[in-house]
Order: sequence, then C-alpha cells, then structure tokens
Amino acid sequence: MLQAATILTLGLGVLAQYFPDHNDKCTEGSCYPATGDLLIGRAHKLTASSTCGLDGPETYCIAGKCFECDSREKYNEYTYPNSHTIDNVVTTFTPNRLKTWWQSQNGESNVTIQLDLEAEFHFTHIIMTFKTFRPAAMVIERSADHGQSWKVYRYFAFDCSASFPYISQGPVINVDDVICDSRYSDMEPSTEGEVIFRALDPVFKIPDPYSQHIQNLLRITNLRVRMLKLHTLGDNLLDGREEIKQKYYYALYDMVVRGSCFCYGHASECAPVRGIETSEEGMVHGLCICKHHTTGLNCEECQGFYQDVPWRPAEGRNTNACKRCECNHHTDRCHFDMAVYLSSGNVSGGVCDSCQHNTQGQHCEGCKPFFYQHPNRHLRDPHICEPCDCDPLGSLNGGVCDSVTDILRGMVAGQCRCKPNAEGERCDHCKQGHYGLSEDPLGCLSCSCNTLGTLPGGNPCDTVSGNCFCKRLVTGRYCNQCAPQHWGLSNDMDGCRPCDCDLGGALNNNCSPVTGQCVCREHMFGRRCDQVESGYYFASLDHYIFEAEDAAFQPVVPRPLPVDRQPTWTGVGFANVPEGEKIRFTIDNVPQSMEYTLLIRYEPQLPDVWEQVMVDVVRTGFPSPSAHCSPPYADQQSVSLPPGYRYVVLSRPLCLEKGQKYTVEMLLALYSSNDLHHHPHMLIDSIVLLPVVRDLELFSGSPDRQAAWEMFQKYRCLERSQSVQKTPMTDICKEYIFSASALLHQGAMECQCDLRGSLSLVCDSIGGQCQCRTNVMGKKCDTCAPGTFQLGPSGCRPCECDSLGSQNAFCHATTGQCSCLPGVYGRTCVHCLHNHWGFPHCQPCFCNGHSQHCHPHTGQCLECRDHTTGTHCERCENGYHGNALLGSGEQCRPCMCPDGPGSGRQFADTCYHKLNSLQLVCVCSPGYKGPRCEECAPGFYGNPEVVGGRCHPCQCNGNIDMHDPGSCDARTGVCLKCLFHSEGHRCQHCSPGYHGDASTQSCQKCMCLPLGTVAHSCVDGECKCDRVSGQCACLPGVEGLHCDHCAPNTWNINSGDGCQPCQCHHIHSYSLSCDLLSGQCSCKPGFGGRTCEECRELFWGDPEVKCYACDCDPRGIATPQCNKMTGRCVCVEGVTGQRCDSCGRGYVGTFPDCQRCHQCFSDWDVTVGELTNQTQRLVDAVDELKVSGVTVAYQDTISSLEDGAKQINKVLFIKMNSELKLALDHSLNRSEATVNQVSAEHAKAVDEVNTLTQEAQRLQDSTDEKQQQVLLIKHSDLRGASDSIREYYQQSVDAESRASRATTDHLSPVEQSTSLRQAAETTLNALQAEVCGAASGPESCGDCGGLGCAGEDGVPQCGGENCQGLITQSSDMWSKAKDLDQDILKSLKEVEKLHRMVSDARGRADEAKHSAHDVLLKANQSKARVEQTNQELRELIQEIRDFLTNGTNLERIEALADEVLKLRMPVEAHKLKNITMEIRQHVANLTTVDNILAESADQAQVAERLLQQARAIRCAHKTQTHNIIILTLLEPNFKLVSRLMEQKAVGVSNARERAMQLQQEAKDLLEDATSKLQRLKEWSKIPINTLLNLVESLPDKLKLL
Repeated sequence: MLQAATILTLGLGVLAQYFPDHNDKCTEGSCYPATGDLLIGRAHKLTASSTCGLDGPETYCIAGKCFECDSREKYNEYTYPNSHTIDNVVTTFTPNRLKTWWQSQNGESNVTIQLDLEAEFHFTHIIMTFKTFRPAAMVIERSADHGQSWKVYRYFAFDCSASFPYISQGPVINVDDVICDSRYSDMEPSTEGEVIFRALDPVFKIPDPYSQHIQNLLRITNLRVRMLKLHTLGDNLLDGREEIKQKYYYALYDMVVRGSCFCYGHASECAPVRGIETSEEGMVHGLCICKHHTTGLNCEECQGFYQDVPWRPAEGRNTNACKRCECNHHTDRCHFDMAVYLSSGNVSGGVCDSCQHNTQGQHCEGCKPFFYQHPNRHLRDPHICEPCDCDPLGSLNGGVCDSVTDILRGMVAGQCRCKPNAEGERCDHCKQGHYGLSEDPLGCLSCSCNTLGTLPGGNPCDTVSGNCFCKRLVTGRYCNQCAPQHWGLSNDMDGCRPCDCDLGGALNNNCSPVTGQCVCREHMFGRRCDQVESGYYFASLDHYIFEAEDAAFQPVVPRPLPVDRQPTWTGVGFANVPEGEKIRFTIDNVPQSMEYTLLIRYEPQLPDVWEQVMVDVVRTGFPSPSAHCSPPYADQQSVSLPPGYRYVVLSRPLCLEKGQKYTVEMLLALYSSNDLHHHPHMLIDSIVLLPVVRDLELFSGSPDRQAAWEMFQKYRCLERSQSVQKTPMTDICKEYIFSASALLHQGAMECQCDLRGSLSLVCDSIGGQCQCRTNVMGKKCDTCAPGTFQLGPSGCRPCECDSLGSQNAFCHATTGQCSCLPGVYGRTCVHCLHNHWGFPHCQPCFCNGHSQHCHPHTGQCLECRDHTTGTHCERCENGYHGNALLGSGEQCRPCMCPDGPGSGRQFADTCYHKLNSLQLVCVCSPGYKGPRCEECAPGFYGNPEVVGGRCHPCQCNGNIDMHDPGSCDARTGVCLKCLFHSEGHRCQHCSPGYHGDASTQSCQKCMCLPLGTVAHSCVDGECKCDRVSGQCACLPGVEGLHCDHCAPNTWNINSGDGCQPCQCHHIHSYSLSCDLLSGQCSCKPGFGGRTCEECRELFWGDPEVKCYACDCDPRGIATPQCNKMTGRCVCVEGVTGQRCDSCGRGYVGTFPDCQRCHQCFSDWDVTVGELTNQTQRLVDAVDELKVSGVTVAYQDTISSLEDGAKQINKVLFIKMNSELKLALDHSLNRSEATVNQVSAEHAKAVDEVNTLTQEAQRLQDSTDEKQQQVLLIKHSDLRGASDSIREYYQQSVDAESRASRATTDHLSPVEQSTSLRQAAETTLNALQAEVCGAASGPESCGDCGGLGCAGEDGVPQCGGENCQGLITQSSDMWSKAKDLDQDILKSLKEVEKLHRMVSDARGRADEAKHSAHDVLLKANQSKARVEQTNQELRELIQEIRDFLTNGTNLERIEALADEVLKLRMPVEAHKLKNITMEIRQHVANLTTVDNILAESADQAQVAERLLQQARAIRCAHKTQTHNIIILTLLEPNFKLVSRLMEQKAVGVSNARERAMQLQQEAKDLLEDATSKLQRLKEWSKIPINTLLNLVESLPDKLKLL
C-alpha cells in the first residue's frame, strides 16, 4: 500500500505540470512577477565603502552636541544602540524607524553604497531617506554583468555646472537620457530629505515596453550609489581638526530599491536562486518559475523538446510560447536551426536529433540509406523502415534502393537501381556481352577484346573469365599484346612481326610490342640496336695492339710519320731487337675470357727469313676453378718471319682469361742458318690479339648463324683486320664486326680522346680513332709524333734539338730532352759542363769561395755555402746577417727570431741591427708577428712557442677577414667570425637559410615559397632549405626546388596546406589536370561541376545514365538551376510544383498571381494539426494501457477519457465550426496554463526543500566546527598556569610513578585496555560481517571486502555479489527502487497523456504537493534516526576519553567495553522497517530552524554561566582533590553543551534519494566507527599526566569559546 500511495502521489505531481490554473495570467499572454523591495532579504548583499565605528567607537556631532558611533556589532536596541551599519537602511516599517540608520565616517566625501544581486532583475525606482543633509553631488549607476561594466542612471548635484560640467542639465527628451538633476541635492530639509529616481519616467509614453532597448534599461545585476560631495556649510574638510570633521558625514535612514525578477514575460512569480539560503517575508526572488515551455534562470531559452520555433520574449497578448518538435515518435531530442526555420517560411525550425528506427530528416520522416519506407505502415511505426535487398556488387551506391514510392520520379519503394552493365531484380547478374560482376562502377566489365588481335567471328571472350580468343602470334587477356619477341599488332593473319634484334647490340631478342624497339646494350640505339651513340664506337678486330716501344726492351727506334702516304707501322716506331735477345709484352686488358690469335707485326732489315722466333706466354695469375680456359695451354710456340711480309700469325690460338695479367716473351732465337751476318736484328712493331670470332654467339648455334659465318669468310672480313694499312670495309663486314664488338665488350666503347691532343671528343664510330691535333698521333691522340714533345692544347711542340750539341733530332716525349753530345747537356743540348758557363765558350764559375757551381749561360753561382746567397754568393741567406765577402768563417750569423735557423723556431727571413742602438730587428715571415716573431699573425694559428711549432693559415675556406685578430682561434684554428653567410669550425657550411658551396663563397639565400613550404621550416617569412642543394621542404603535393608550384594533377597552392588533388573524373574530363587556382577540371560535353561528376549547368540527372534539361516555369522559380539529382525546380515563396507552376498551400489565386491566405488559415492549420496529433496519441496510449494493465485503478476515468477522445476525434475529422474550435483552443490553453502553474508550484516546493536542506547542513557544519573547537581547547597545552605547576610538582611526580606502575604491572590498565581493544576489534569484525556480508582480516580481503579493503580501481570495497550484508541488501533495494522508479515514470507518462483534458487537475496537483511534503517529512525522520545512532557512538567514545582522563577506573572501563560489545547494526528487512517508522515519528517532532537557534542561544548562556563557575573553582582550589572536583563538575556540563549543540543540528533529504542515503550513511558509520576505534588506540598510549594537563587547560579554552 505504501508503494501504491507513493506512485500515485508522484504521478499526480507530474500531472500538475500539464494542467494550468485558469486564473494564471500567463495563459493569456505575457506575464510578469510582482515588484517589491530588492533589499529585503539581501542586507548581506548591501555594502558601504565607509561606515563609522567599525574599528572602535567614533565621535560625531549634531548642532554642537556630540554622540558616539560603535558599529563593531549589529544594531541592538538594548546592547548596541549606537551601531549604524549599512543593513540598518533596509526598510522595516517599525515604529522606531528613525532610531536606526547608516552613517559614514567623519569627513569622508567619496562614499559608495552597492547592492549586488544574485541574478538579473527589473529595476523600477529607488527612494533614499537621509538623516543628514542630502549629498551635494551623487551618482546612481547600474551594471547588468555582475559589476564588469557600469552605466550611469542619473547625476545629482547642488551645483551641476561645478560638479559635473560636461553633463546635460535637462530637460529629459528621451527616456534613457542621462542628465544632472539638482532637485534632490539642496541643504533643505536638513533631515529626512528624500532622493527619488525612476528608471522609466512616467511622463514618457513607451510605445514598445518589450523592446530590447527598454529591457536593457531596466535590467540590472548590481546597483550602486556614489556620494561624491558633502554639504560643509562653509567649513573646509582639509582642515585637520577633528571638531570640523565630526560635523560632516553621510547618514541614511532607509533605502528602498523597487524591482522584480527579470523573466522576459514568461513567468508571473519567482523562486529563490539555488544557493541563496535566506528567504524573508516580502523578499523578491531571482529564479523565474517559467511558463510557455521556457526554462533558465530568466526564462531565456526553450525547454529541451520545445525547439520548433525560436525563443522570443512574450509580448502583450502574444505568449510567444516555445513549440514542441514533431519527430513522429522516433526520438525525444531536437534542436533549433535558424536556417531551417527561415527556409520553411518561419513555420518550423526544430530539427530532430538521434532519430531511431533507421529514420532521418528534420522530423525523422525519411529512412536512412540502405532502407526504404514500407508503403503499408504508418509513418510513426517503429518498423516503418525496412532494409534494402540489393546485391551490393551489381547495384548503384553499394545497394541503396528507392526509399519511397514516387510515380513522378519513377521511384518504387525497395526497388534496386542496377549498374549499367548489370540486371535482375536484385541486380545480381551481368548483361549479355559482359562478364565478372564486381564492385566496378559499371557492375560488369565489357569483354574489351582488341579487334586486331582477336580471331574474327564468334564470341570474342569467355563469359566467365573474360579472356579473349587471340591470333597465333597474339597473346594477353584482351588479345592486345604480341607474343614474346614479336611486335606490331595489325590485321595480318598472324597479328605480329618478329623483333629481329641485333645479336650484339641488343641484350636479347625481346622488343617493344608497339614500336618494335629492342632492348639495347649500353650506349647502343636504333630499333634493332645496330647503331652507337655519339661519343662511342665499336672496336675493330685488331683493337688490342701492344706496341714494341712500350714493351720492356731498349733501344726504341722512333720514325717520323710520312707526309704523303699512310704509315706501315703503328705507334712512334720500332724496337730494334738483335738476334738472341728477348722482348716482353704485358697484357692486362683482356675484354672477355676466350681464345685469341696472336699477330706479330714487324719490319724486316735483312733479306733472308728470320727462321726461328720463340713465343712464350707467361701466366702470372691463378685462374679460378670455373675459368674459361683449362690446360693444356698453347703458351709456347715457334714462328718464322719472312722478309716479304709485315705480319705473321701464330698457328694456334691462345686461351686468355678476363681480369688476368699475362706476359708475352718473344725471343728472336735464330736469324738464318745460311747467313753469317755478324749482328742481325729485327724491327718489331707490335703484337695484336685477334679474338676468335668463330666461337662467339654470333656465328655458333643455329643453322642461320652458321650461314652468317660462311658469309663472314666469303667477304674476307678477318684479313682486313690483320694488316696495318686498311682497305674500305664492306657493309656486310661492318655489320658482323659491329655485332662481334658489342658481344665482346657488352655494348659500345666510349671514345677516350685526349682533351689536349684531339680536336673533338667524338671519335670514329668504326674503330674509335680520334681526330688528332698537329704533331699528335695514336688512336686516342695522346702521343706526340717522333721529333715532338709536350702534348698540350695546341698539339705537340717540336724538339728543336741543337744541331751543335745533340746527336739527333728526337727528344723525350714528355720532357723534350734531346740526346746531347759528350760534354754538353740541357734539353736541347745547348749548355756547358758542370762548374762552367758561356756555351759555346765555357769558363769556371766565380762564387767568393762559397760554391763550385754556376749557371752555364750567365755564370750565376749555384748552391752557395756558409749561409750565403746571390749571383756570386756575395750576401747572407735568409735567416742570417753579416758580411759574406769576408770569406769562409763566422761572417754570416743566424738571426735569433726567436731561436735561430735550425732550432725549429725560426720565423724570420732576415734581420738587421739598428745603426744607433745595434738592436736586432727581425723581419718576420708571413703569418708571424712580435719583436722576435714569436706569435701568430691574424688569420693564422698554431703554437710557435714549442720546438717544431708553426703558424698555419686558418682553414676557413676563404670566409674570414685575415686582418681581423678575432677571425679564428690562434691556438686551434677554429673559425670564429665566418663571412659570406657561412658557419662551422672551418666555415665549411652555409648558414641556415642559405645554400651553396661555402668553400667558393657562393652561399645563396633560400628562395622558398612560404605557401608551399612546411610551416616549421619558416620563421617570420624566412625559410630554411637544404644547405647544399637548396631544396626546400615542400608541403604535400608541392614540388620544385623552391616549392613554388603544384605537382601534376593538383591545385590550390595558396591554401597553405599543400596542393590538393584535382580529382577530375577519369572518364568525364579531358585530362586529370585542373586549373591551378580554381581547381576546375576540363569537362567533356554534357558534364559539369568542378570534378566533372555532375550534369552540366541547367541540366539534371545521373550523368552516367542521362542528363535532362531543367523544365522550370521562369515565372515561379528562384534560380534557373534545378535540383541536380531530382530535377525539381527551386520555387519562390508561395509557388509549388515540380515545375514551380502552381500556387502553394496557404496561397490563393491563379498562377503566377499567388496571394497569401489570411493569417487565420495558418493559425488554424497549425492548431488542427496539433489537435489531430494529440488526439491520435491519446487513442494510442489508451490502446496500450488496455494491454499493459497499469490503468486498473483508473478504469472508470480511462473509459470516460476514451469516450471523450473518440468524440473529439470525430469532431476533428469533420469540418468544425469556428465556435467549437475556439472553445477547444481556449480549453487547451487553460489546461496548459494550469499544468505550467502546477509545475511552477512543484518547482517552488522543491526549491524550498532544498533551501531547508542547505540550512540544516549549514547548521550541522557549524555544530561540527564548534564541537571540534571544544575538543581542541580540551587537548591544547597549558598556558598561564606556571604557579600551579610549582605547587603540584611533587604531586605530578607521584602521579607519574603511579602511571608507570599502571602501565608495567600485571593486569595494569594499559594491558586491560589492550584486551578491550582486541575485543572491540572482534566486535567490529562481526559488525563488518553483518554490514559487508563477510569478515576480512588485515592480510586478505574476500569477495565481499570490508574494513581497509579496496577494489582493483583503488575504491574502498564493502559488499558485492552473493554477499548478504547490509551494504549489498541496500544496493539491491536501491536497484529495485530505481527499476520501480523507471516503471513509475513510464506509467506516469501514460497517465499524463490520459489526464490532459481532465477538469479537476488543480485539485489533484494540490494533493500531489501535500503528498510530496509528507514524503519529505518521512525522509527527515529517517535522517534524524541515523544521526541519533551516530551521536550515541560519539558519546560512547567521549565517555571512553573521560574515563582515561579520570584515573582509569577499571570497573568503568569494563562497563564501557560491554556497551561496545552490545552495539549491533540491524540488517534484517523487518528491523529496518521498524527503524524507518521510528525515524518518521521522531522527525515529526522536529521544530523550525528559528526555534532551534533560539534554544541554542539559551544553552549558550548556560554554558557561559558554567564557565564562570569553572573559573571560580580554579581560583579557589589548589590541591589535587580540588582538581578532581573541577573535572567532576565540568564533565556533565561539557557533555550537556555538546549534546544540546549536536541534537539541534538535523538534516533533511529528498524523497527520491532515501535508499541511496541510507546506503551511504551505513558506509559512513562503518568508517566513523573505524576511525574512532583507531583514535581510541591512540588515546590509550597517551600518559596520564598529559591528560591531566589537558584537562587543566579547559577553563581558558572554554572562555575563548
């Protein structure tokens, strides 16, 4: 029954919010709370900058009679009648009104009185009644932002021109004019003079009192009065005499500030603002009790689900109430969107949030993508949206179907839209001629077979895999590729042609299938790779020539080149090899491991055959196991040299390995056995390695290559390569030798023309011969011709050997040294012998005895000794000084600069003596300075102070000033002052922000474009780049050395975030690039948009299917462009239709002359729609309640309401007459106003309960604070008792001895206390088991937790699942209460809908209010019962402390332990219920807070009398016995004071939080008990004498209390 009553009470409370009071003015339009005095209840918010007597009594005088002002305490007619604080000005309307006033300090002219309000209020007027003269100058100001800024209401002055010279003196023209008024500043009357100011002067007629301008004028949060000048009656306040100042001050009897709370016309009454505890009679509160579905402190916003129209202040008869959002029962959240509101013609701006049931849209009226609207279900049906059943691969947009059925748009709900190449009801298979259903935008792919490579006739491709059927030499999925080693796809029978790549010039026979281009070796080109690049050549077969003049043999016979014919030799000449001598050739450049034929070129000198020449190949290396050659080698062979030939070929080829070094030794063993020539010799020209080309791939393998070898032999291509004098090469030989050279060298060979000796770096492509300069020869043009030397840019110079001194006209090719005759030397043999000069008439050298050598032509002495130098060694050399003409001896002495030559520390070239002082003066070498050149000069570094030390130039890459002493470190050489934007210890790097080569002084500033560069590399517009290359750090999509342009297919470098991709449609645009500034792609005809993904302008549709022209009537459109997806035209206001060619709803007339209907149509249209919806909701609710069964108790009422709803439903669907509609509208408005009023009263009641709760909590805090102070006083140190200490010293020693025995003897009090503590802990564990469900020890915590236990998150744990403790039971009760609360709320929501039209809502709302008050009283009783239990525990612990203080009586301790053990915490349900009933009975006896305070004041007086008695006892008694009597007297009185203070502090709680509070308080009790037991343990350790000292200090501390 209790639960049923509670549910009914709460239900009626909620219903009261929706049934308005018929007398509420807010239902008829704007409403405003009543005005009142804003000072009532806010005296604590009123401050004054100056008040007399705050720091002590202060004298003031009136007409020669002086009085005293003492405002240290508040005014009291009997105790403090001279207190004149600012709170005295609050109007009380008592008979003794003129006995109280506020008064400022004497002589203070600038005084401010300020009122601070807790919220916004409407201010109407202010009235101030002065006790003294009114101020001579004063300003009234206001603030609407809690004192952040101030505006002036009115200036007041006796003399406005003097006090406020720049302020107008009126008259007032506009209502908000700020003027200076002199009416209220006169000296008459001298007392009870008034100052009156009205915010809105009655003389003005306000046309729009609701305008923002007027509202801002009245709205205040703070009001202050600044009094700036006193009337001094001619006295000067600067006079320092007190008797002058005592006559002049401000005094104010009372002040009235009239106003009301500020609610924008949406409330007729206000409640206290949260946190405001005072609530006096007549107080004007600041929290609006909002109507019209508004909320907020000042009703400044709409309620959560009333966001369909913008919030506006109420104006006159127009409430401007907030309108409920329409979300079709798919959500209960919405927000207001101004753009939507304006687009709807100011009809609806509410946008539903978090639409459920797969709906979306402003009113949750549409389905989300991939869902469609079921055609046979109501829009509010939770299952209105069904999922689409489309194959995501074959349908457009991943399986999105038509959301609704729209015949005009060709839409059918649930119908799938297939991709172009897909078909079927679910779009799950391909069309004919296509294959592979996939995520492709077209669904299925076309066969796309290439007609050139596909076999004619039949199906072009496989329907499953999509592979096409190709011709013989064609391959690929689409028959669009030639077979390997073929190219040129065409209409030929086979489709392609062979590549035919050159065997040597190409890497293989593979070529490009389109162009036929073969893959060429390095530096080869041409389609077949049969040409070499410029600067490269292919070698002839006799390319590897080894000259005899380069062999290890002498002498070499040079021979000048013939002028009129080709030479018959190679190189500069021959080696003249006599019989029996051996010439050695070194071979180390074998191009490829294979067999080579050795060719010997020579020039015979004798007529007979040179019969025997032995050739031996010496192999110096060790070939690897996988080497090409293997023993036996043909390394030893013999050959003869016939006189009629110039070359001979060895009979067997030599096998040589690449990378190995060989020595070919040729021994001319026997000239002729028939010729007896004494010294036969042979001129050997060179040897040549001819590769055995027969073994190359070119001529081996397939039959066609065998035919190539026969063709090579037929044209005698090999014989041409053997002779020095060449014949023109045929084209056939050229091709074969080209291929052989490419195979042999893996490509073309680079021209190696010498830059000095050749005219061009490009050589002959056949053989590689360079074009040589004058007197230059050799394939590379790197050798001077015989008779010339010194290869240079102009060729070689002639030797010019002197005919008198040289043996022949040849000289050394490098030095140009000629072969001189005996006794002559020099390059051209034109010099005398050593120690002589004057060619051809040589004579001895003259050197003053210091040398035996001189120049052969000039006679200048060379190699002078004795430290001399000069033409004839006639002066001292550098580093020495003296006279060299004195002959050998000590004539040239060393210069000590500083240590002399040879010392390792000589840094001067010469020195000299000053003529007058003979002081040695050093001439320092470059890099040194100082009197003895002992220091390094600027720009140099080193340590010249040590032997061997030198001064070296600072290695700063030329980036320092060599004359600056601080340019580099003189010891380490580290560069210190780098120039030319360089840095580093060697100035080797460019500075940040610069790049280049610092060693060449070419550091340049980074030229990065800030828009394209990463932000962190730029500071203040200066960017950093790579110090060497100058490359800037570019943003994504930006490129270039300076990050100054976008990468291909990107745009918008000016964005500062990099370049964005163009994203041009790859089919609809001409290219993937776009405009760099606008990003506009180049669209193909028929497409538009920035990325070419839409139809072109003035068209609509899917560009992938078809674009349609916008068919709009130009007379009714707002823009020529229609909707690009639907084609629907954008109509002007009042026009509708697909083409905008008809008048819209709410408009009449013939298009295009559409006129808006009368305002009544719009009003009634909305009203009828709302009534229809409300009625339908009521019908639905009744149907649901019939099933749920919640309405059993209200069956009659529900039946009655159902009949009424049916009647209303019939009325609504018939054409209602105007009288019935007006009646219904009026009834609904009154019902809504009644609900609002009940809701406001309920809110006010809740606020009052909260206020009482806060007041009780404040009293609880104050009581706890007082109790804590008493405890601190009781336990503080002894002060001012030194005499007593001397008298009782001996007694204290005795007491200490007894205390020692009490702690050490067997069965001592301490030992017994320990036993008591253990017993208490045992009891606590049992209590813990009852509360938490299981006991726990200090070492472990079970699943139920307990004292000192914490969970994984560190939060204290007590109770849990499967635990039967009080905590768990309370938690279960709380969970059930929450579930029950949810059920209640759900039921009440339905009851609320059923009772909106009930006429007795007012009475039920009052009943609900009374029930809520009863619940509140019951909760207070529960709170008091728990507090009483907690107080008993506190008193128990206090008694324990008292026992310890009074000598530790063993019997009392035992009794106390028994009481602790008897304490039990109830855990059973019936016991908790009994306690709850007792709590309710006790709380019913709770008096008002005022009575509690009055009784507390009486008890405080009793405590004061007790303190006086304590002082008397302390002074009268000096012995220990007397001391014990003091304790005996103080103990019950102290307990009485504490008990009275604590019993008067009770708390209140909200009914909804009853179960949670019981649970929390149970936890608090457990924690408090634990804490007190711990404190008990600590008290047991305190010595007895310490406790006695603390007790002796009680009188002084009680005095302070």
